[in-house]
Amino acid sequence: MTYDEMLARLGALRRYGMRPGLDAIRELLHRVGDPHVGMRVIHVGGTNGKGSTAAMIEAGLRASGRRTGLYTSPHLLRFTERIRIDGDELAPARAAEVAEAVLAGGGEYTFFEVATAMALLAFHRAGVDAVVLEVGLGGRLDATNVVEDKAVAVVTSVGLDHTDVLGPRIVDIAREKAGIFRRDTPALFACDDEAAAILQAEAERVGAAPIERFGRDFDDADLPPLALGGAHQRRNAALARRALEFAGVGASAMRQGLANVKWPGRLERLSPTVLVDAAHNEEGARALAAAWPDGDWTLVVGVVADKDARAIVAPLAARARRVIVTAPPSPRALPPAELARMLPGASVARDLATALAMAAGERVVVAGSIFLVGEARRLVLGEAADGAAVQDPVGQKL
Repeated sequence: MTYDEMLARLGALRRYGMRPGLDAIRELLHRVGDPHVGMRVIHVGGTNGKGSTAAMIEAGLRASGRRTGLYTSPHLLRFTERIRIDGDELAPARAAEVAEAVLAGGGEYTFFEVATAMALLAFHRAGVDAVVLEVGLGGRLDATNVVEDKAVAVVTSVGLDHTDVLGPRIVDIAREKAGIFRRDTPALFACDDEAAAILQAEAERVGAAPIERFGRDFDDADLPPLALGGAHQRRNAALARRALEFAGVGASAMRQGLANVKWPGRLERLSPTVLVDAAHNEEGARALAAAWPDGDWTLVVGVVADKDARAIVAPLAARARRVIVTAPPSPRALPPAELARMLPGASVARDLATALAMAAGERVVVAGSIFLVGEARRLVLGEAADGAAVQDPVGQKL
């Protein structure tokens, strides 16, 4: 199987949608030898910040001399961004090899189930010492939750996102995210009181230990310089530091990891005049608004249709000199004309290239969709993209 053939096979799996539950991923992993059994994992969930926190943890583990595996989602431009070994994307040929092994027996497995099995098999074959898994969606029934032997479980935040899948209330979402906690395993979390009460109760119910909350049991005091900008990253770094302490990583390696971690698309300057951020829900948008750079900046924004577009664009438009709305490169993109109706006076561009041309000579913040951030990196940095775009399918109710 070639890499392009792999992308075609993965893209075809979208027809199976999203299937919450662990039976299928257990079956799929068993067919390839149960590579996850005995794998010590740091599991990271949350509405926002889980990718940044997972990347910080992996960087600290790697700085301590461990051979690491990091699995995240979604990707910006290349599927191989999801599976990293020792900080490097899985080589396309290796990705095709593990995909061929996972898909060899056929069956109706979802895109995310196959991607997760690919990551775990790749980590097993590479002989990694430590694995960091980012939850895809929710936690309790997410395919990554197939792993039982966890060193630490972390929930970075709980906010209103994917409410069509996880439930309409904060307490519903918190309960799903708390599903990654395990008996006799440290449970760390950072969130407001309503969600915290649910996470605390669920952690106690399963026998997690110790149970620690940011702001109550640990904080962000005395953090080293951070590679990732924004006040919200201090909370993520505090969670990462505490997780690394439970994983036996020393202070020097931890500091090195936090100071050198790379996580693209998070308050990232692509040039002196283009800043991108992956804010794609209300909590993320408010964090970006709080970190908005000084001076006059134009907002270029696009969202996908299953998000609360008004909640995303309102805090960002309030900080911008002017607004250009566009469509992220996704079949789920909200039409720019529909988004413009929420923002009187906004200009409309059919795609990001047109929007950036309209804003030539201006300083621009690109936000609203991870897919839009990936496209910005392709256009501004010339970063390579897969020949065929492969995206996660939309969810369905649990």
